[in-house]
Amino acid sequence: MQIKKTVTIIHDNNKYDRSFIKLVKRYHTIKMVDIKSMHPNDFKDSLLVIIQINLGDPEVLRPLKEKMFLSEREHVPVLFLLRNFSRREIVQANILGATDYALYPCPDNNFIKVMGDLVNRAVEQAWEKLSKIQETALKVSLKVVEKTFRNAAAGLEVAQDEVKDSCRLIIEATAKDGLSDWMNAIRQHHNYTYRHSMMVCGYLTSFGMLLGVKKDDLQVLAVGGLLHDIGKSVTPVEILDKPARLTPKEWEIMKEHAEHSCHILEKGNWDGVMIDIATHHHEKLDGSGYPHGLKGSQVSDLARMAAIADIFSGLVDKRSYKEAMSAEAAINIMLDMKDQLDIPLVRAFRAVALSDEGKAFSFQKKTA
Repeated sequence: MQIKKTVTIIHDNNKYDRSFIKLVKRYHTIKMVDIKSMHPNDFKDSLLVIIQINLGDPEVLRPLKEKMFLSEREHVPVLFLLRNFSRREIVQANILGATDYALYPCPDNNFIKVMGDLVNRAVEQAWEKLSKIQETALKVSLKVVEKTFRNAAAGLEVAQDEVKDSCRLIIEATAKDGLSDWMNAIRQHHNYTYRHSMMVCGYLTSFGMLLGVKKDDLQVLAVGGLLHDIGKSVTPVEILDKPARLTPKEWEIMKEHAEHSCHILEKGNWDGVMIDIATHHHEKLDGSGYPHGLKGSQVSDLARMAAIADIFSGLVDKRSYKEAMSAEAAINIMLDMKDQLDIPLVRAFRAVALSDEGKAFSFQKKTA
């Protein structure tokens, strides 16, 4: 499956406020295109097209109309940034095929919300190109993760049946079609909670398959991965979504999510092994982890596996304050964490890490 990563920004030479560009760069690679030199293919390979031009200038509109209608832009949303909400601007944007439009300048959070919604729509539509089981697993899990975190934040019980059913689909999709395609299919999704939960779930599921874990235990791993950060549902949003590294004080608050996860799952009478994964995936073998500073044999095998999947997911995922790392580079960093991680397990996990980048790796014989 081709992964679209670029946001194309079409502009003219007018001196508009373009501070939104720095916001786009937090999340995506950008391509700046002057309207005079634009080509129909500028749309084809884009995740999103943002257009900021003078919609009242016929000399600007003419080439845009010609090339928009010639372009192949299946599932590529187009966002027009308007200087005012005049009827003329809105009509012109709609004629030119706007998926949405927004008044700009506007508050950063408003722009990020509009951009994120459009990107998510495109990403989710692209899932239709995957196998049926992969598409179903992604769509079901998205609804389940959103509902589960929403309920946990409201102090409601987390429904076990829905989570377990979604994890059965994830296991089936991974066993049948491997990890690479559906993992790549979520990388550009703007819902970081969903993206990270699915990445850890996918890596843990694949890791379990590699090690020959049987079906019931594989289900435990998958559920533990999907819910490993459920405690972040009660972490303050301004800390969770901060577009920069956390201060020491903020980091202490962030670390509380592990204990929150424990309390939420205990309240719902979840399996103790799943609670162990959610509570202890930040523990380190040398005792430097949290929340309990466990050492050596005090850290269970499943918590060790979850720690590897969680750290790897964080390293290879792009965040607003850092670029994504290659799988090989991430594994090398983890191999240097000799006192903190289970190194034989990290070496074994390398096959899963490379499979995410499209290298050959089959689980079929391991899942019987």
